[in-house]
Amino acid sequence: MECHQMGRIGEAVDPKLNSIYVIDEVELVLELGLLCSHHQPEARPTMRQVTRYLNRDDPLPAIDDWGSVNSQSFSEMNSRMLLEAISSNTITSASGGISTTSIDTGR
Repeated sequence: MECHQMGRIGEAVDPKLNSIYVIDEVELVLELGLLCSHHQPEARPTMRQVTRYLNRDDPLPAIDDWGSVNSQSFSEMNSRMLLEAISSNTITSASGGISTTSIDTGR
Protein backbone atom coordinates (compact mmCIF):
# COMPACT_ATOMS: atom_id res chain seq x y z
CA MET A 1 0.00 0.00 0.00
CA GLU A 2 2.85 2.36 0.80
CA CYS A 3 4.29 2.01 -2.71
CA HIS A 4 0.87 2.79 -4.20
CA GLN A 5 0.44 5.84 -1.97
CA MET A 6 3.85 7.18 -3.05
CA GLY A 7 3.08 6.53 -6.73
CA ARG A 8 5.82 3.90 -6.94
CA ILE A 9 3.82 0.68 -7.08
CA GLY A 10 6.45 -0.85 -9.37
CA GLU A 11 8.81 -1.00 -6.39
CA ALA A 12 6.62 -3.72 -4.87
CA VAL A 13 7.75 -6.17 -7.58
CA ASP A 14 9.67 -9.24 -6.44
CA PRO A 15 13.36 -8.60 -7.25
CA LYS A 16 13.69 -12.29 -8.23
CA LEU A 17 11.86 -11.40 -11.45
CA ASN A 18 15.07 -9.62 -12.55
CA SER A 19 13.12 -6.88 -14.32
CA ILE A 20 11.60 -9.46 -16.69
CA TYR A 21 7.98 -8.27 -16.62
CA VAL A 22 5.62 -5.81 -18.26
CA ILE A 23 5.22 -2.84 -15.91
CA ASP A 24 1.63 -2.15 -17.02
CA GLU A 25 0.65 -5.72 -16.12
CA VAL A 26 2.43 -5.48 -12.77
CA GLU A 27 0.63 -2.25 -11.92
CA LEU A 28 -2.72 -3.74 -12.94
CA VAL A 29 -2.28 -6.87 -10.82
CA LEU A 30 -0.93 -5.02 -7.78
CA GLU A 31 -3.67 -2.38 -7.86
CA LEU A 32 -6.30 -5.07 -8.40
CA GLY A 33 -4.87 -6.90 -5.38
CA LEU A 34 -5.33 -3.75 -3.30
CA LEU A 35 -8.91 -3.46 -4.49
CA CYS A 36 -9.66 -7.15 -3.78
CA SER A 37 -8.29 -6.83 -0.24
CA HIS A 38 -10.11 -3.57 0.49
CA HIS A 39 -11.06 -3.13 4.16
CA GLN A 40 -14.69 -2.46 3.15
CA PRO A 41 -16.10 -5.71 1.71
CA GLU A 42 -18.69 -3.85 -0.38
CA ALA A 43 -15.86 -2.09 -2.22
CA ARG A 44 -14.32 -5.39 -3.36
CA PRO A 45 -15.09 -6.49 -6.92
CA THR A 46 -16.85 -9.73 -7.80
CA MET A 47 -14.85 -12.42 -9.58
CA ARG A 48 -16.69 -11.52 -12.79
CA GLN A 49 -15.55 -7.92 -12.38
CA VAL A 50 -11.99 -9.09 -11.61
CA THR A 51 -11.86 -10.95 -14.92
CA ARG A 52 -13.18 -7.86 -16.70
CA TYR A 53 -10.37 -5.80 -15.13
CA LEU A 54 -7.74 -8.41 -16.04
CA ASN A 55 -9.01 -8.53 -19.63
CA ARG A 56 -9.00 -4.72 -19.63
CA ASP A 57 -12.68 -4.66 -20.55
CA ASP A 58 -13.23 -2.16 -17.70
CA PRO A 59 -10.79 0.32 -16.15
CA LEU A 60 -9.88 -0.15 -12.50
CA PRO A 61 -11.60 2.34 -10.19
CA ALA A 62 -9.29 4.89 -8.61
CA ILE A 63 -8.01 4.08 -5.13
CA ASP A 64 -7.26 7.16 -3.05
CA ASP A 65 -4.42 7.52 -0.56
CA TRP A 66 -6.50 6.17 2.31
CA GLY A 67 -7.28 2.94 0.55
CA SER A 68 -10.89 3.77 -0.23
CA VAL A 69 -12.38 3.54 -3.67
CA ASN A 70 -13.14 6.82 -5.41
CA SER A 71 -16.89 7.30 -4.85
CA GLN A 72 -17.71 8.03 -8.51
CA SER A 73 -15.73 5.01 -9.73
CA PHE A 74 -17.30 2.86 -7.01
CA SER A 75 -20.78 4.01 -8.03
CA GLU A 76 -20.01 3.21 -11.67
CA MET A 77 -18.63 -0.20 -10.65
CA ASN A 78 -21.79 -0.95 -8.64
CA SER A 79 -23.99 0.07 -11.58
CA ARG A 80 -22.09 -2.25 -13.93
CA MET A 81 -22.31 -5.13 -11.44
CA LEU A 82 -26.06 -4.57 -11.01
CA LEU A 83 -26.58 -4.58 -14.77
CA GLU A 84 -24.50 -7.77 -15.06
CA ALA A 85 -26.54 -9.43 -12.32
CA ILE A 86 -29.81 -8.48 -13.97
CA SER A 87 -28.67 -9.60 -17.42
CA SER A 88 -27.41 -12.95 -16.11
CA ASN A 89 -30.46 -13.51 -13.86
CA THR A 90 -28.25 -13.50 -10.78
CA ILE A 91 -29.97 -12.23 -7.69
CA THR A 92 -27.98 -11.60 -4.52
CA SER A 93 -29.41 -10.50 -1.22
CA ALA A 94 -27.71 -9.70 2.07
CA SER A 95 -29.26 -9.51 5.50
CA GLY A 96 -27.61 -9.45 8.90
CA GLY A 97 -24.23 -10.43 7.50
CA ILE A 98 -25.54 -13.50 5.70
CA SER A 99 -25.71 -13.44 1.93
CA THR A 100 -27.27 -15.84 -0.52
CA THR A 101 -26.43 -16.17 -4.17
CA SER A 102 -27.72 -18.40 -6.91
CA ILE A 103 -25.63 -21.56 -6.82
CA ASP A 104 -25.99 -22.00 -10.58
CA THR A 105 -24.35 -18.73 -11.56
CA GLY A 106 -22.05 -17.94 -8.64
CA ARG A 107 -21.46 -14.46 -7.32
